[in-house]
Amino acid sequence: MAKKKNPEDISGSTFADLYDVQQAFIRKDTKPIGRPKNKIQRKPTTVYLTKDEYNTLRRLHLTIGDHIASVSRSEIIGLAVELISEVVSANDYDGSLFAGVRSFEGLKQRIMDIVNN
Repeated sequence: MAKKKNPEDISGSTFADLYDVQQAFIRKDTKPIGRPKNKIQRKPTTVYLTKDEYNTLRRLHLTIGDHIASVSRSEIIGLAVELISEVVSANDYDGSLFAGVRSFEGLKQRIMDIVNN
């Protein structure tokens, strides 16, 4: 069985062993290198927007950015997803929200009607 080495006793050690011990001491109290992680981790995904939707998102980003210093477009899109989810869950308790809807435009109009009322 191999004898455990005391970190202070470096006799008989290779340079690699010595280097690793020294690096462990150096890295112990340092902060991680690189950009800090966001509090909320987001999954990268691709969103395809029409020109009007993109312009609306850009205007929203600028407007919200005037009041909240560090808001990203991803956070705005995430908020939109959460709001639509809340509207659907609050208004589709009996399945009537999707009754008679045959297109996305019809669903969009029905959700807009609920939001505006």
